[in-house]
Amino acid sequence: MRQTTYQTTIAVVQSVRTSLRIHVVGIAILLCLTLAFVALTSKDATPRILFLLFCLAFTGTSIAEYRKESVLAEDHLLVSSTVTELRRGRRGSRSIRYQFVAFDGKQYQGESDWGAHKVQVGSEVLVLYKPLDPAVNLPLPRFLFYSFRTT
Repeated sequence: MRQTTYQTTIAVVQSVRTSLRIHVVGIAILLCLTLAFVALTSKDATPRILFLLFCLAFTGTSIAEYRKESVLAEDHLLVSSTVTELRRGRRGSRSIRYQFVAFDGKQYQGESDWGAHKVQVGSEVLVLYKPLDPAVNLPLPRFLFYSFRTT
């Protein structure tokens, strides 16, 4: 009788405790208010318009990032992913592509900016993803408004 061994690619699901980084939220709010104050109190029209546009762009970007992170922080699964590609962008920015196997047994890919953390192709990176939509995912080190502790 022939015996076949199957190797699973589903990573062990771990649990993480989520906490909001209050200081980051406070700094973002303070920066938005400062830009709005400068825009409203400037006497010249050009600086007023520029500060107002920058304030709106920063506020919109911050709210979009917070909402994206909140969705993942509230309802998520944690999995180990493998870095498949490193990219260098203009001005020295780095991004990574990674792949992981979700709880449903299917393989998914993701892409994220990476920053200064040391990583190479083949490295493992922890990723949070939505259980009902694993295409919505983000590596743990890339969260701005939340921090995580494995339990």
